[in-house]
Amino acid sequence: MLRSLHYRFDNVMARGTPALIGLLAAACCLFTLLNGALLLLLAPEALHHRSVGSSLWSGFLRVLSPTHLARDRGPAPFLASAVVMAFGGILLMSTLIPVISAGLQNQLARLRQGRSPVVETGHVVLLGWSSQVHVIVAELVEANRSRRRACVVVLAEKDRTEMETEIRERAGDLASTRVVCRTGDPADVLDLALVCPERARSVIVVAPEEDRPDFAVIKSLLAVSRTRRGDGPGPSIVAGIKDKENLPAARLAGGANCRLVSVQGFIARLLVQTSLHTGLSSVYTELLEFAGDEIYIRPQPELVGRTFADAQLAYRTSSAIGLLEGDGRIVLNPPGGTRIGAAHQIVVISEDDSTVETAQAPALPASAPLRTPAGAVRRGRAVLILGSNQRLPDVVGQLRAHLPVGSRIDVVADRGRDLSPAHEDGGLPYAAEALGLGHSDAADDTDDPTTVSFRRADVTRRDVLEALGLESYDHVLVISPDDCDPHRADARTLTVLLNLRDLSELHTHTYSVVTEMAYDRHRALAQAAKPDDFVVSGNLLSLRLAQVSENPRVDVIFEELFSPEGCRIALQAAGDYVPLGEVTDFYAVVDAARRRGETAIGHRIHARAHLAPRYGNILNPDKTERVSYEDLDRIIVLTG
Repeated sequence: MLRSLHYRFDNVMARGTPALIGLLAAACCLFTLLNGALLLLLAPEALHHRSVGSSLWSGFLRVLSPTHLARDRGPAPFLASAVVMAFGGILLMSTLIPVISAGLQNQLARLRQGRSPVVETGHVVLLGWSSQVHVIVAELVEANRSRRRACVVVLAEKDRTEMETEIRERAGDLASTRVVCRTGDPADVLDLALVCPERARSVIVVAPEEDRPDFAVIKSLLAVSRTRRGDGPGPSIVAGIKDKENLPAARLAGGANCRLVSVQGFIARLLVQTSLHTGLSSVYTELLEFAGDEIYIRPQPELVGRTFADAQLAYRTSSAIGLLEGDGRIVLNPPGGTRIGAAHQIVVISEDDSTVETAQAPALPASAPLRTPAGAVRRGRAVLILGSNQRLPDVVGQLRAHLPVGSRIDVVADRGRDLSPAHEDGGLPYAAEALGLGHSDAADDTDDPTTVSFRRADVTRRDVLEALGLESYDHVLVISPDDCDPHRADARTLTVLLNLRDLSELHTHTYSVVTEMAYDRHRALAQAAKPDDFVVSGNLLSLRLAQVSENPRVDVIFEELFSPEGCRIALQAAGDYVPLGEVTDFYAVVDAARRRGETAIGHRIHARAHLAPRYGNILNPDKTERVSYEDLDRIIVLTG
């Protein structure tokens, strides 16, 4: 019998604070009844109560406050029982207070663990943790400045307090956006239910910082798919996939509402395009950031019936760059004679959604005859790649798709990397040794316009760089190695970059440098070398994920901008559009560009190229402002 009672008592105690409070409440009721009976049966006439209710109330007060004992007078049996009851009340109250205190502490500890469910609607969910989270949160905060009660929820296998502290320190001012962190496995459906992904506006899957992050991303995509309810489309899902071979599996896991970014291809295209056009880096950064000019898709009824060429001149502080067809297809830089229909929407670059307004274009002077660009006959270029990682085959393939006939690509690294035809884009066959002293035979193939050579050497050594003949190269790409710690990789990259800049100034070389960094926090150190040195890092991937999560339709636009076959942004000589040294406005530049089949969206003023953060690049200048272009100034155009 005693063992059974002891067992039942242990079970009650194991239920935690609520069960203990229940036991103490039962004990309080028992003491109240005993005190009430004591007052009815043993109390002297002066303390005797006329009713049972008043006796119970007085008994309850004696349990809560034993000080009533000091005022008691009466026979010895009454006083003895009153003392016993007073000590019982003291024991009861002294037990209740620690139980409540412990319960509150346990509840606070449970909240700190981040395991309580989130009750939100229309929020943004971030699944996973890496250095990208801080950049994504900062961008979402900027995007939601005009939104009331905006909320970002982070679910990761990390302590909640640590996550909140890091976000506060690195994401900056959160403005009106609430950031809620929860601890759990993003690939576990039960943990995923804590953040209500089915009621979210969008879900961003962040790749972990490990050797094979794609598998974790695919598992998270499967878990998100399991949380969908009903036949609705559900939230927009965005994720980055490192290995392009895993893209089909990721698409199956994410479903039709999932948009994937090929990390290797995106970074490779960014490296190549920015290396061939000095200053293009800040243009892409501004388009990807919410703080700068962004891409919007807006219906514009007042332009119905007019041509796209008219639309290019219809905005004063925005730039029309394309059309959204009625079937959902987006066409960038369409022919100027394309007629805008009622089903069309205009794709524009503008500072804000509220600044997309049409204006009356001034009368343009008679169009001057188009000048033949000085570089109409493209000469071959020499590109030097220092270092190697998984992106190297994609970088080489992208370069060969962009470079003119007669170009050469020299790769120098301290380790081998497979550059077999299976890795290259465009179907241009070439033989490749594993970064030894071998040389491709592409120069002897009339179908292959680019020569690719390979050499094994330690690129951090200054004597190796001096022996490469840097003066013969137009562009240098410094690739961040992926076979060592990211901090060590960035240290190696910075060493190479500093040596390149010193040799450039010492021998007055004019090559451009593009540098890939592993950590965005090291970008400031790399940019200290020279403003034009573009640093590619996970930061730009984070910016793109944030952009697509807020506006999924722009993903198609970014895909085309970074594709070698689609439209692209280029910086062309200002003298190819308007006479140099003459005062003109940007309307004249837009008019000249449209007659060349291009869309002018800004300009690069060489005299301001040293000024951060835009380094002379100005998107969407006021078209009425007067400007006089010089020899080294460039026009930013959408071409192709």
